[in-house]
Amino acid sequence: MMITEAAKEVLQQSMEQENAEGIRFYSAGQGCCGPQFGVSLDAAEAGDEIKEVNGIKVAIDGSVREMAENVSLDFQNGNLILKGLPESNC
Repeated sequence: MMITEAAKEVLQQSMEQENAEGIRFYSAGQGCCGPQFGVSLDAAEAGDEIKEVNGIKVAIDGSVREMAENVSLDFQNGNLILKGLPESNC
């Protein structure tokens, strides 16, 4: 997992505004194309793996741990984006 410097700046500002400790990657359910991946400003939950990535506390739900290993969180054109998610066949 990687968080770019641009994403780090945006996340730090958002975390300060929301009084959040970090971000959390989690399963957002199943869609027609497979598992849906979610990211939020949330505290860790039981069973989450906790890492520090580029100075950001990151909690990772066990159900998406493998999927999260190869993602990169970046900030481009005014949006946070995830890169490196598995290709879907939808």
